Amino acid sequence: MLSKQYRLRKRGSFSYVRVHGVRKSEPCISFTYITGNCKRIGIVVSNKIGKAVKRNLIKRRMRGVAAEFLGRISNGQMIFSARPGIEKLSYSEIKAQMERLLVKSGVMK
Repeated sequence: MLSKQYRLRKRGSFSYVRVHGVRKSEPCISFTYITGNCKRIGIVVSNKIGKAVKRNLIKRRMRGVAAEFLGRISNGQMIFSARPGIEKLSYSEIKAQMERLLVKSGVMK
């Protein structure tokens, strides 16, 4: 589980990263990031994905994957946005897409 100190929580922080960040994407996940001096990760799952139970399941899976990679990620603020189709993926497929995004962006050490 991703502890609260590493979570991006404020609306202004999300907006800043979205406006000023660099975007990368995979088929079911979009990634936006800014380098900085602290590690913060935000997860976004839109209402297009499904009902609350399905969205919460996806958020838990994505937070779990982010927690696994936390030691290898460089400092910065990051947002992972789920796209439609992610509800059909397993945990390992979500992990693979998130890892490819982190490597592609150069955030993974």
